[in-house]
Amino acid sequence: MNFKKWSIALLSAAVLILPACSKAEPDAGTANSAADTVELRFAWWGSEDRHTATLEAIKIFEEKHPGIKILPEYSGFDGYESKIQAQIAGNSAPDLFQSTGEINVRLGADSLLPLDGVLDTTGMSDSIMESVAMDGKTVGAYIGLAGDAYLYDETLLKQLGVEPPVPPYSWDDLAAKFKEIAEKSGGKVYGAVDSSVAFDIFKNYGITALDASAPFPNSDSAFTFTEEQIRSYYQYWDDLRKAGAVAPPDLSATSDDSANSLLVKGKAAFVPIASSSFSRLQSQTKNTLNMIMLPQSAKTGVTVTPGTSQVLVASAKTKHPQEVAEFINFFVHDTDAANALKTTRGVLPTTQQQEALLANADLSEGDKKNIDLIQQLNKLEGVVVVPPPSGPQVLGWKGLIEKVGQEIAFGKISVDDGAKKLMKEVDAAYGGK
Repeated sequence: MNFKKWSIALLSAAVLILPACSKAEPDAGTANSAADTVELRFAWWGSEDRHTATLEAIKIFEEKHPGIKILPEYSGFDGYESKIQAQIAGNSAPDLFQSTGEINVRLGADSLLPLDGVLDTTGMSDSIMESVAMDGKTVGAYIGLAGDAYLYDETLLKQLGVEPPVPPYSWDDLAAKFKEIAEKSGGKVYGAVDSSVAFDIFKNYGITALDASAPFPNSDSAFTFTEEQIRSYYQYWDDLRKAGAVAPPDLSATSDDSANSLLVKGKAAFVPIASSSFSRLQSQTKNTLNMIMLPQSAKTGVTVTPGTSQVLVASAKTKHPQEVAEFINFFVHDTDAANALKTTRGVLPTTQQQEALLANADLSEGDKKNIDLIQQLNKLEGVVVVPPPSGPQVLGWKGLIEKVGQEIAFGKISVDDGAKKLMKEVDAAYGGK
């Protein structure tokens, strides 16, 4: 019997039973309990794995907080923000919802409930919390961490007799390692893919190789990098291309985080990744892979600390601020919640949740490596890169960096002329800093 037939049958049975039960008085305890229950709407986006994990965490919360019921509202990412925008405009926003730093900027601080004094930040990163604050107020809790890393083929390096870099190491150390791999393989394996067009690598390079002052490469309203900084970055990769230490641009352009990766194909020993991508790439090869944090500053030891792409926030119009705070604190601190959520939103936000998850026997090796990398980074002095300013100009100047980088890589323009061209186009399109 299908769902529809079952529904009709149950409804018919209920109608037949009603006359016999119509005179029964409701249990006073049950009625009072229902009346005392606070209902909170909670919206989020994500995959089926995230939905299932979040529903399990909600179930645990309700068992521990019997007076609060969470009403889930989940979907894919497409249309999510526009729906939240419309709900806020219509005074019908969920009590709690998953957001991002960029979405928060577009919503405005006045749309979000300040959590100062009620959010327990024990075990959380002060710098990351500051990066998601608005107008000096705590408007949410970050709920997942991700870091940039270099993935490398451990099996291949052993075959070549090459030792992987050991932190702390610099960009010059990394260049030397790429050259060593190319030389010892007789030119059959490149040290890495060419990342001259990778904006995320540029932001790391500026902070750790050039010791660029914060904010870099952008503030919350404009770009902040200079012609000299982008020239240095382009030159770094141009030198490696000419040495045969990184894959040529046409080959590098085919590499991604799937079976198309030059690392998976055995053509490059290193590729940059988001640390959360480790398991996906390991599943594509029989070789043993490992990952390492990106280089640190040779002068100061500073690195780029993990960032967050997701924040749990509350509507300023919620009628239940106390219960909202209880749920957020549960979500970022409770160890039972940790074992339900796992890494469906990235590495969990607090040290107590991370340690609880590391003790979980069911945790995959990739998840363990991801958590370990994030914990290593969090122990270092670092810079949190602020979310880019909202608006189309962000993709515009990120795209220009990639476009000019490709022109240099294919020999259509020199490094010096490319840096000048980039800054001229950025200044013309976006009015400079």
